[in-house]
Amino acid sequence: MSRIKMKKLIPIVIGLFLVVPCWAKAPTVKLETNFGDIVIELFDANAPLTVGNFMGYVKSGFYDGLIFHRVIADFAIQSGGFDTDLNDPNTRDPIPNESNNGLKNLRSTVAMARGLHRDSATSQFYINVVDNNSLDWKDPNEQKDPNDVGYCVFGRVISDMNVIDRIADLPTEDHVPPYDLNDVPQPPGPVIIYHATILGNFDNDPNVNFIDYSIFTNQWLDSGESSPFEVTASDGSEGDWFGFAIAVDDNVAIIGAPKDNDNTGSAYIFEYIDGNWTQQAKLTATDSETGDYFGGSVSISTNHAIIGAPGANDFSGSAYIFEYNDGNWTQQTKLWVYEDDPGDWFGQSVSISGDCVIVGARLDDLFASDAGSAYIYYRHHDGTNNWGLQFLCGPLDTSTNDNFGYSVSINGEYALIGAIGDNPANEDPDISNFTGSAYIYKHDGTSWIQWEKLTASDGEKLDKFGSSVSTDGYFAIVGARLDDDNGDSSGSAYIFEPNGLDPNDPNKWDQIAKLTASDGAADDYFGCSVAIGAGRALVGAYGDDDNGSSSGSVYIFEPNDPNSDNWEEIAKLTASDAAADDYFGSSVAIGMSRRAIVGAYGNDDSGSESGSAYIMTLCPDADLDGDCRITLNDLAVFANNWLWH
Repeated sequence: MSRIKMKKLIPIVIGLFLVVPCWAKAPTVKLETNFGDIVIELFDANAPLTVGNFMGYVKSGFYDGLIFHRVIADFAIQSGGFDTDLNDPNTRDPIPNESNNGLKNLRSTVAMARGLHRDSATSQFYINVVDNNSLDWKDPNEQKDPNDVGYCVFGRVISDMNVIDRIADLPTEDHVPPYDLNDVPQPPGPVIIYHATILGNFDNDPNVNFIDYSIFTNQWLDSGESSPFEVTASDGSEGDWFGFAIAVDDNVAIIGAPKDNDNTGSAYIFEYIDGNWTQQAKLTATDSETGDYFGGSVSISTNHAIIGAPGANDFSGSAYIFEYNDGNWTQQTKLWVYEDDPGDWFGQSVSISGDCVIVGARLDDLFASDAGSAYIYYRHHDGTNNWGLQFLCGPLDTSTNDNFGYSVSINGEYALIGAIGDNPANEDPDISNFTGSAYIYKHDGTSWIQWEKLTASDGEKLDKFGSSVSTDGYFAIVGARLDDDNGDSSGSAYIFEPNGLDPNDPNKWDQIAKLTASDGAADDYFGCSVAIGAGRALVGAYGDDDNGSSSGSVYIFEPNDPNSDNWEEIAKLTASDAAADDYFGSSVAIGMSRRAIVGAYGNDDSGSESGSAYIMTLCPDADLDGDCRITLNDLAVFANNWLWH
């Protein structure tokens, strides 16, 4: 071991046994949801039985896949009792009520839900959106009966109450028996807990222990770097274009190969198991035909995936939804435009979030010739597991050749749609000049409405702003792959965030940054693909020539805190086996657990243009405080969770 690494190891060891006990923090748990991460600090000194009970459920994986089934604005949000199909899992025995612990039901605190009996709490918990004094402990003189003792507070949210507020604003409805549930989130819900984990438990066993300590120290010594893991199709062959479309969600990735089997197309599911990504399934359409290009677009969210086939039926296009159940992925439904017009390219772009999917049809003629459209479907529209059309998106200022729907992204209550052909200056609205624009739609509790139109502050003809789009619900990023700042078609990308403080335009999203490559050059096509999430932005530049013509690259940006308007380039990625015409970065995606995936459909590992993809963790697992770096702060969190056991 080098002298430098030894020097780094010494403070880690000393810190565990000397520094941390003096710098102790409460045990912490992270809930990863499709609306963002929630980190909870637990008050084990005040409520030891309740915290022990909650930690037991976390360690067993009980909360994984459950939803926030009760959401009341200006009150609380509740989880721990039902999955996405509203089935209630088996729980352990109830625990004694510890509400007489001096803690109040204040905004951001976490408390146990219970039935009528004071000691009936099991797995369900709630997070207070406001101060709820009526739920506090009542002394005997105030009690109406012996069970009227209040609800036990056992923790508080330390990150991120913005996620809680987003969830609290969701539209809800009541369910009739046998569920008999009130205030259940509707589209764009549900709110799914993908994982509940004790911070510092890296190997997914029940405890934080020496194995986790070894992982933590190794990542610190290695500066938390994560080498991309390359995957290829088990049956890959020449011309498949594996990696043309990609998506990742936590420990599952989906990768499209639209030219597989003579352009019929396919998609592959990979899962992260024991430190490796392994192929779990190959998906094809039940009615597949040559020229469908199935896999030309893909997206995945928990146990559902959507796959576009834009070439189906003479390029009228279609899309397929697959569901994971009992260890298998099976086709659940097929979506298509009812007019079924050739050349619509329905399925050119797809995105899924929870129970909502959006499908772009960039050359649909419904509003104007080749103006384009986008379709939003809901999983339970007019019936359980009935993926029905909920909303048809078409811009209010639509015109010929807009290509609206060229790119799409949906996350929570927001949908983002690119229109590369738009002429936002309206010099001649009947002539498309491919400056480009993007549109934000928001669910208002009843339907989806056009919320804002995004344009580049310096947009010019042929920039194709809207070539790629992504939103995490907090930021939006839009690629303009033909922008010329660093030479012809060098490319750029723009980041926007909502500005709800503008009294004249509360719906306004402001451009806060323009991104370009530090070494950008002509024909790099920076912005051909974009992704945002986990505090990072990824921008692909498949035309970059570092390792040969069009070998490709990807750039990582992050905000320079505390000024989120200043996004800095922090890394440039290239493939370890890069070669000319790999087109690395032609597709990029960010998922839960800070996973990222990059496509290189021109890679030749299994034959010319067979394709590959590279999966990595954007921020090290040992980053426990969310700043994507490993510091003494992370050591304190880790050690205290270890010591708590």
